[in-house]
Amino acid sequence: MDEVDAIFKRAIDALNDAEFNFSYERYNVSINRSYYAVFYASKALLLKKGVETKRHSENLRKFGFEYVVNDNFDAKIAKILSILVEDRTRVDYDFQFDVVKIQAKEALENAEQFIKECEKFL
Repeated sequence: MDEVDAIFKRAIDALNDAEFNFSYERYNVSINRSYYAVFYASKALLLKKGVETKRHSENLRKFGFEYVVNDNFDAKIAKILSILVEDRTRVDYDFQFDVVKIQAKEALENAEQFIKECEKFL
């Protein structure tokens, strides 16, 4: 298994973790794992083009340039990455933020949609 495949497998594992945690009403963890699913998927696609990133913000920026601008990745679906960055930041660092089921379900569905779009580019 090459590195791109290994990272994409990690994305699928994170998505499965998000689904599992959602089913047990662990909505904060589900959102965190939904984010990491799209983060790893985007990182795998960037690596496929030889682009390596060190920071999450760099990953977001370079993914937009390499895939949305240059490769016709659906911009609406690509926006999911930035939405989930914000969601993950809130659930991980804002201890006053209370996640409800509908927010976690939306994050999970967004992650599934993002991964499905990424598969077209692998």
